[in-house]
Amino acid sequence: MFIFWRNFMKNLNRDQVIYTMSREHRPVLTVKSGETVTVHTYDCFKDRLVPEDSSFDSLLFDELNPATGPIFVEDAKPGDTLRADILDISLAPLGVTEIDPEFGCLAKLVKKPVVKRLPVENQKIIFSPKLSLDLKPMIGVIGVAPADRDIPTDTPGSHGGNMDCTQIKTGASVYFPVSAKGALLSLGDLHACMGDGEIGGCGAEIAGEVTLKLTVIPAYQKPYPVVVTDKEVMAVASCKTVDEAWQKAVEYLHDYMVSETELTSDEAVMLQSIAADLSICQTVNPNKTVRMSIPLKYLEAYGYRQK
Repeated sequence: MFIFWRNFMKNLNRDQVIYTMSREHRPVLTVKSGETVTVHTYDCFKDRLVPEDSSFDSLLFDELNPATGPIFVEDAKPGDTLRADILDISLAPLGVTEIDPEFGCLAKLVKKPVVKRLPVENQKIIFSPKLSLDLKPMIGVIGVAPADRDIPTDTPGSHGGNMDCTQIKTGASVYFPVSAKGALLSLGDLHACMGDGEIGGCGAEIAGEVTLKLTVIPAYQKPYPVVVTDKEVMAVASCKTVDEAWQKAVEYLHDYMVSETELTSDEAVMLQSIAADLSICQTVNPNKTVRMSIPLKYLEAYGYRQK
């Protein structure tokens, strides 16, 4: 059934990319609320490291983190929320990863740039003849136009952007505060897999396509991204430092729990302390990203219903 209706949905080719998220960008595709679209993406290096004869010198640093879009969603307006349901992530047959002496948490240990190509075979990533890794496809960059300024696609914030949250995967729903007419959603920077923290600066960077359903929730908004999976609810915060980000993530989840369930403020604090988890999404972007997650079933016990 998925293959059948996929043939009739809208497609957005990857030749339509942006490098900032902005309310000033002209949309390249318009969809109705509740409509499904397939978005084709480059990897974060615009595929420049994929050819065998390429090297670190092949990179164009003003073309990093291309995001396909933006998509105009009819009826979305400031004060609303855009819900993005991730229905499917399909990957190219080859990914790459890279380290260099000027980027990442362990940059001081790296003497020169190193590029490693990562074939995808039989639902595995071939790291070496000795080791194959499980595929865990996720979206690194996804977001909407910010309220009052242009933000580079490499920078996460309350609009989403380069959050590098491993839980933004098939089956997840991501909620964004709408700040511009039409929301203007863009996405890119897929990973075949990535460790929480992305400490070397890269995941298994890979091109691909994402099928997602975009729905407007009118007159409802949280000023931060929320991710809901079949098991967890999480609030995502991006700030200049990890310390600032974890503090905001804690506050955001508390706000969400109190406003969306029957929990009192005190009960929410206690439940966060005994049942919620803090996780670092990434430590290498201009803003750092942290999420706080709590099991969905615990919120459902207090009347939570997903919007």
